[in-house]
Amino acid sequence: MISEMKYNLRKMLDLGYCNLGMLLKARGSGLTKTKNKGDLNSLNLYLFDEQFPISENVQASFQSECLPDGKVKLEDLFEFKRKRGDFLFSLVLLIAALFFMVSFFTETGWQSRKLPNDLGTYVLHQFGFVEIEGKVVRFGRILKQGWVGPLLCLMVLIPAAIWNAKSSFRVHRYRKRFLFPISIRYELEKYVAALEYVAYFILYTVLVPILGYLMSTLLLGVFLTWRVGYRTTRWILTGLLSSLIIVFVFRSFLQIKTPISIWLYDFLPSAMRGFMLTYF
Repeated sequence: MISEMKYNLRKMLDLGYCNLGMLLKARGSGLTKTKNKGDLNSLNLYLFDEQFPISENVQASFQSECLPDGKVKLEDLFEFKRKRGDFLFSLVLLIAALFFMVSFFTETGWQSRKLPNDLGTYVLHQFGFVEIEGKVVRFGRILKQGWVGPLLCLMVLIPAAIWNAKSSFRVHRYRKRFLFPISIRYELEKYVAALEYVAYFILYTVLVPILGYLMSTLLLGVFLTWRVGYRTTRWILTGLLSSLIIVFVFRSFLQIKTPISIWLYDFLPSAMRGFMLTYF
């Protein structure tokens, strides 16, 4: 019942059919109907995902650092939503698009190009519509020039960036009007947190020439399984087995390229070293 009310309120707010008074009234009604419940589900009437409380109803044998997902409808999984901080990122994309537009003339050589006085005839000649001095240019010739591709990209990027910034500003103003959170700290923390896994991949590429593809992949697979919160023996063994299968498929069977000299394999006997370099 409460999840259905929450879903309807979000739809009404998105369409502009609900004001702050209706919202507070609905929230009060929802809390009244659920006041007899003692768990966290009694406060389940939230309009945005970041407002959901963290549930503590997890199994004792499973410890995960991932926050539990809020209750959503199936059609909402593919619905585009603008979160907090979306307006700032839209401005950054718009500034980047404008920078590309300003740099177009210098980077493509148009700034130093000498154009004829009759520019209209010259452009039509480049597209093959008119003749100049008895010469006809094929239409496909202009597509081979280096400035055509960036120009076509800018013709799509600039309007799209402006439209996106305008739509994002409307949502930002809407959230500010109804006193919804507009801080970008949550989004920035997510972007910074993603850099942690980039560092793991860089460390993995450094370890391959030292420990070999087999040991590096096993270590990474087990560590990432533990890092994302699957820390029981069953899940650790599952991560180990999955990493071993990856090694067999990509290195032993498909023979992907690995460094020729591996530090750990240099301590093995000659025959064993050749075998490990070939298959692992």
